[in-house]
Amino acid sequence: MDNFVQHPPKPPDNHTIIPRDIQFKFDDNTPKVWFGGDLFKTAFFNALFTLFPPGEDFFVRSVAHYRGQVKDQKQQQEVTNFIIQEGIHSRCHQDHLDILDRQGYKSLKRENKFINAGMLWMNKRLPRFSLASTVALEHFTAMLSNQAFVHADLFVDPAHEDFLPLFKWHALEELEHKAVAFDVYKIINGGYLLLMSAMLLATVGLAGFTLIRMVPLLYKDGVLFKWKTWQKGLPFLYGRQGIFTISWRHYLKFYNPNFHPWQIQDYFLADQVREEYEAGTLLANS
Repeated sequence: MDNFVQHPPKPPDNHTIIPRDIQFKFDDNTPKVWFGGDLFKTAFFNALFTLFPPGEDFFVRSVAHYRGQVKDQKQQQEVTNFIIQEGIHSRCHQDHLDILDRQGYKSLKRENKFINAGMLWMNKRLPRFSLASTVALEHFTAMLSNQAFVHADLFVDPAHEDFLPLFKWHALEELEHKAVAFDVYKIINGGYLLLMSAMLLATVGLAGFTLIRMVPLLYKDGVLFKWKTWQKGLPFLYGRQGIFTISWRHYLKFYNPNFHPWQIQDYFLADQVREEYEAGTLLANS
């Protein structure tokens, strides 16, 4: 079972991958507790979003390493647009990280140095596993982007208006390019078992490390050892409607040997955000 289905589902006819360079409004004057007035939830998104600078750079290196094996011109352009999109994502989330660092959340940049060093080592020594890990993590970002639209009332709408466009824009572009790394992995005849190993490690790493990464943030906020912090916070992550559990069916599709990202047709979910960007009102409407 070394190869994937030979004729995977296709994206919608109107599918495009468009890099959108945006300067967002969040800054040092944006409230520190910016998600629903809740310290735990704000700390979660701060911890998650600030993983993106090293993570997105890792994705770019992992896919770019194999782009010479992509012969189809359309796929080459998709790889290029994927790389540009991810580069802009990295920069925008770095802007957020810089603000948090100035606010005194110093642990995030320290951790990112170690994460980046580890990912650079992986890219150099384990390029195939790096691409498999990128495919796995791109499934997570696509899943989270899907629920950002489907369950916006839980995972997007409570955000402060300065952050709302960031949520929508990033989710839009993750849905657009969700199959690029997967298709490159298929082109190089990446194996199923390697991909499943990468997904299992990514699952434990993302869900577990993000929680660990929150600890210094909650400690600085003075709520780490308060029972109510965890009583209210953990269900947001792992409860019945938690961010890591509400889309479990979507997550499990990945383990089907014939899975392809476009079996989940959710490109249309971002149509309104796409229209807002094209009309120049994405920032104004949030």
